[in-house]
Amino acid sequence: MEDPKAAEAKARGNAAFAEKDFATAIKHFTEAISHSTHHVFYSNRSACYASLGEYEKALEDGSECVKLKPDWPKGYARKGLAEFFLKRYDEAAETYKKGLELAPEDPSLKEGLQKVMDAKYDVSPAASSSDSAEDLFGKFDANSLTMAAARNPRVKEYMKDSKFMQRINALMGMSSAVGPLKEQMLVQLIQEDPRVLEAMAAAQGLLVTRGSDAQPPPAPAATPAAPTEASLPKAAEESSEQKQADKLKAEGNRLDKKRKFSEALEMYDKALERVPDDLTYHNNKCAVWMEMGEENYPKVLKTCEDLISQRYDINSRNPGGASFEKVAKVYLRMASVFEKQERFEEAIAMYNKALTEDNNKQTRNALREAERAKEKFEKARYVDPQKAEEHREKGNTFFKANDMVAAKQEYDEAIRRNPMDARLYSNRAAALTKLLAYPDALRDLDECLKLEPTFIKAYSRKGAAHFFMKEYHKALEAYDKGLALDKSNEECKKGKEQVLSKIMETQSNDVDEEQVQHAMADPEIQRMLHDPQVRLFLRTLEENPAEGQKAIQSDPRLREIVSKLVAAGIIRTR
Repeated sequence: MEDPKAAEAKARGNAAFAEKDFATAIKHFTEAISHSTHHVFYSNRSACYASLGEYEKALEDGSECVKLKPDWPKGYARKGLAEFFLKRYDEAAETYKKGLELAPEDPSLKEGLQKVMDAKYDVSPAASSSDSAEDLFGKFDANSLTMAAARNPRVKEYMKDSKFMQRINALMGMSSAVGPLKEQMLVQLIQEDPRVLEAMAAAQGLLVTRGSDAQPPPAPAATPAAPTEASLPKAAEESSEQKQADKLKAEGNRLDKKRKFSEALEMYDKALERVPDDLTYHNNKCAVWMEMGEENYPKVLKTCEDLISQRYDINSRNPGGASFEKVAKVYLRMASVFEKQERFEEAIAMYNKALTEDNNKQTRNALREAERAKEKFEKARYVDPQKAEEHREKGNTFFKANDMVAAKQEYDEAIRRNPMDARLYSNRAAALTKLLAYPDALRDLDECLKLEPTFIKAYSRKGAAHFFMKEYHKALEAYDKGLALDKSNEECKKGKEQVLSKIMETQSNDVDEEQVQHAMADPEIQRMLHDPQVRLFLRTLEENPAEGQKAIQSDPRLREIVSKLVAAGIIRTR
């Protein structure tokens, strides 16, 4: 329950805020905080500090508000706005994103994030250092006022006040002012009448609130200002034009599918004659230009860049003409061009910008595909068989000198230069075997045999790696495959003899736990042991060895399985 003294102080603060007496409002909200640390008090005081341009203090209160009430979206809006004006764009973006997790459709959070991302990507060191509200809301003109009235009914009411209109006219006339003078004039206007800030925000689709309970001042009963032509809506006319434009666009799409590019462009141009301020029709033209050939790519990129730079002007003239979704599609068009030009870094940047506008599954998938294409492209561009051969020869030299670490490094580079050369994997496997990295050696040998299945040396090296891992059944299998290709191969013959000798030795000695562990981890051995016929044989062999021996002699399949189980150390004959 709210503390009575805190509630009284809060009410006085709201009243002072409504009177635009922000300094007094701060005192009352501070008094409220002394009685109760309620998150709304910090939110309201943050709004006061922001109205006075004291953004560090606004950030402190916004942060405290979020800390006290982390599930309240408005707290993130307070904090994000302060961070924006302090030009802490990365922090502001994270703040707005956290708020949007709580309220995905909150317009102030969505617009706030968009402003931050625009500033992050587009503000250059040469840009103005002013922290004024106009940096956030852009140029304000008669069209802007019309948009503000259409989006916020309260602004339409404010326009009946002659004093408000005087200040708006002063705002429109500020385009000739520059630097600190312009900032000073703007701050003065907003301090005199916060409705000016509300109108500027509404022109860009933002909603400026005035504390938790504070309400905007009622419009004075002054003589209404004569309505201007710019303030008169033409919704019906625009709706009709929009419908005609959409029909022309649909016809353009139909012609594009038939590859009648000139006729399609003509339809899109006619649509633009009716509704010039809609990114969709421009973007469709860019799609056709791309299909007409790569010589049009520069024109597509230039057109898209121009559209992005005009997005706010377009929205002011035609609400929704440059919506988040439509801007995202323009970025996607640019990404597509960059991908076709194999400029993957720039394509990835465009996909990321598109995601800040409209985060959807299709764009996320496209981004991942671009990242994979970039990696594949860079690998392909790095391929150079001649340099690969140079590194292979250096690796051989180090191998002969028994410097296996250096040899492996040379083979690594050789593989990067020519990943389709089977010899390189075999050579690196030999070095890895010397370094006792048997699993890595086996992976290289598998890759070698995938590229060249008849590479006999790979089988002999594979047999050796399995031998050292005490996987004698696999070693035998590798040597047998090598001998199937060349019965006279000395390495495979000697390797097989060594394995058979070792198997006989293990049958005479105690159980080798390491050998058994390796065998039990082998899926093939596991399948054998779970085979009903094998399980029955093992039981028979234990209860009646003579009958077990007869079963082996009469069944070739069972004989092969038993040989492998003996080689693996699972069955012992002595």
